[in-house]
Amino acid sequence: MSIADDEAEKAYPTEYWNDGSGCKKVFAANTDDLQEAYIRGREAPPSDVEVEAVAKKLLWTSRTWDGIDSDYQAKDEEDAWDYSGEILGMRECYAAQARDLLEIARRAVSE
Repeated sequence: MSIADDEAEKAYPTEYWNDGSGCKKVFAANTDDLQEAYIRGREAPPSDVEVEAVAKKLLWTSRTWDGIDSDYQAKDEEDAWDYSGEILGMRECYAAQARDLLEIARRAVSE
């Protein structure tokens, strides 16, 4: 499940009719409603989950953590992220960069 799918399910859980049919409740929306919802989503600030996902990718691809302790070799992206938490400021630095990149991308899409 994608981050967006997960967040949407938490915010608007799927509802089912109570008649035992297992059918989902369906509500009608016109195209104006759908377009407005799409635009709001595109213009919304990045969520903490999005920022962390991008920050992890930036950290992993930069391999900055490799040079900090020559004896340490991260196994994967999660391991590198966990290790970076022990080094003051690394996570915050990458999160700030990620937030900036996401903001730039959103502005480019809406211009």
